[in-house]
Amino acid sequence: MGPETRFDRLLRFGRALVVGGGATLTDISIFTACVRALGVAPAIARVPALLAGACFQFFGNRSFTFRAAAGSLTRQAKLFLAFEAVAFVLNWATFRVLLEYLAFLPVELVTFVASFLVFVGFAYPMRRHVIFKLPR
Repeated sequence: MGPETRFDRLLRFGRALVVGGGATLTDISIFTACVRALGVAPAIARVPALLAGACFQFFGNRSFTFRAAAGSLTRQAKLFLAFEAVAFVLNWATFRVLLEYLAFLPVELVTFVASFLVFVGFAYPMRRHVIFKLPR
């Protein structure tokens, strides 16, 4: 197999966006249900929403985005959990900061912005270069 082309990288990133869209839909659905239907405070509602989105991310990224099902599930799961713990804290902290500065926006939009910033700046690079990287 030759070197990876720019088109291959673009396709992989596109697949990551599809999986991220599904994870975001899961996340936002749980977040909105907690906040709007159950009356849970937004900062607390982020916790179950982020956990559900992370589960969606792991299996979607493993099988679809990075096509890394041939890799060790145990190794990938351990790395994913470690890096997702960091992403979780970054996501929650980013949300809390943005919530103060973007208080005029619906909380669902603020959570989307926070999640996207953490995805681009941290989660995607770690998933691509560490968690789901397969030996050549």
